[in-house]
Amino acid sequence: MTEAGDRWQWFRERRLPAELVHLDSAAAGRSSVATLRATAAYAEREATVGGYVAQAEGTPGLNEGRAALAGLLGIPALGLAFVESAHAAIEVLLDAWPLADGAVVAVVSSEWGPNLNAFSRHGLRITELAVHGDGLLDLAGLERLLGGDPPALVHLTQVASHRPLVQPAAEAAALCRAAGVPLWVDAAQAIGHVDTAIGADAAYAVSRKWLTGPRGVGMLAIAEPWWDRLRIHASDLQRDSQPAGTGPVWLLESAEANIAGRIGLCNAVQEFRSAGPAGIWQRLAQVGRQTRQALTDLPGWAVLPAVGPSVAITALRPLGGQDVAATRARLLDEHGIVSTACATSRAPREMKGPLLRISPHVDCTPDELNLLRKALIALG
Repeated sequence: MTEAGDRWQWFRERRLPAELVHLDSAAAGRSSVATLRATAAYAEREATVGGYVAQAEGTPGLNEGRAALAGLLGIPALGLAFVESAHAAIEVLLDAWPLADGAVVAVVSSEWGPNLNAFSRHGLRITELAVHGDGLLDLAGLERLLGGDPPALVHLTQVASHRPLVQPAAEAAALCRAAGVPLWVDAAQAIGHVDTAIGADAAYAVSRKWLTGPRGVGMLAIAEPWWDRLRIHASDLQRDSQPAGTGPVWLLESAEANIAGRIGLCNAVQEFRSAGPAGIWQRLAQVGRQTRQALTDLPGWAVLPAVGPSVAITALRPLGGQDVAATRARLLDEHGIVSTACATSRAPREMKGPLLRISPHVDCTPDELNLLRKALIALG
């Protein structure tokens, strides 16, 4: 292991021993033992004192986690709602945001496919923002659009799911703010991975990826100027049970929820903050560079270049007609390596064919990357 890798061995030591080579944090990171124990302990408490008593007892911890997550997303704590997933978050957001029927939402060509589907289901019209040849948002083009015939909404996926592409979200947020056009950010692949406090009007993310929290938990953050403009369809019962000191965004949380998962997420985000976000972001950028270097000149595969700041995601394009889904399955079955086969539905406006995605976390070692390279050569 390199000296840099040695410094991150603590991350692995805080987790259960891995049975596989886990290079798939962009799908689901490995939770720490402490996060697993916090989640399980809360579930046990529900069984011994009752669900709502346990929730009341857990409220201080939930509020601490809420504030920590809100800080990562750059909004006040009262602007963060716990939800089940990024998909749930965008559905809640589309239902609550004051958008007219047929309003125009502007996206880049690399936009996450399920988001495009959600926009269409809600009757929005989609237009593409200008991008450079590498897929990076053309900020000058955005500024021209905002100053001419602006859309009702700009939406950016900050870190793409299918390749190492990071959009200039902070710069876009500044341009949108100056033009009075809201910016939403899909931070599902960004939170815990890069800086997400970029000034968006709304952002949403999940627990299970780079924060390494439990599955089935997500978050929605809304900037304060929009709180009183939201169209909230809460029941009288939900309003009656709203805790003192909370604002309208709290009403966007689901009334029935996996509180144990939220407790686990709160533990995971506190661990993340204790470890130092900036150091983790820098290490993940290094891991991405090391992964792409280790796979350079791999026979039969092309390594897609990083666009924007380096991230831990690496994408391989098959050059010899390999079945990417079958390769992913064989890596798992024959070599014990976990990866992701990215279908074109992830980014239907950009992807021309499937990609193999590799996404290690901070504890990735050169030996693991060497195993991956040898496995892909063996598979042909």
